[in-house]
Amino acid sequence: MGRISLPHTTAPGPTKPEVRAILLRTLDLQPEDHFVDVGAGTGAVTIEAAQVTKRVTAIEKDGDRVDAIRANLEASASGGRVTVRHATAPNGLPDSAEAVFLGGTQNLEAVLNWVTQAEPRQVVLNAARLETATNAIESFENRGFDPSVRRISVGRGESLAGETAIVPDRPVYMITGTPGEDG
Repeated sequence: MGRISLPHTTAPGPTKPEVRAILLRTLDLQPEDHFVDVGAGTGAVTIEAAQVTKRVTAIEKDGDRVDAIRANLEASASGGRVTVRHATAPNGLPDSAEAVFLGGTQNLEAVLNWVTQAEPRQVVLNAARLETATNAIESFENRGFDPSVRRISVGRGESLAGETAIVPDRPVYMITGTPGEDG
């Protein structure tokens, strides 16, 4: 993956570079895939996916974040293959996709109903809160997505009394499922 530029941000998200690396590896994007990023935030996942696959659709409900996504796409020279839609999912979602990332969980049940119909090869949801992760696991199971769960924790070195201490970032729960498989 090439380096990405995110000069425009509206809020820090749980999808840090290390988490994105695991996410993109899990999605196993192929050049011909259509990737959908639901709750695209500042576009970090969108931009990295656009380096791999020919078609990306980013859905974001917050207008300021939509502007940030577009600015970050331009700064990263990734705009040509990306469609950014200002909508609250499931509105604005395309008819199909090979891979889906759920970065936001608003309207989760309706979005997962869309996922069921779109039948992507893989769907991944990141959750920063335990209750959200638990709800997502149950929702995946109810649809036969056979979820797998990872807890990802990243620590960063910081100076402490002349030595290095590892300061942990907030952990992220990554829930992965394959629509259409029996649970």
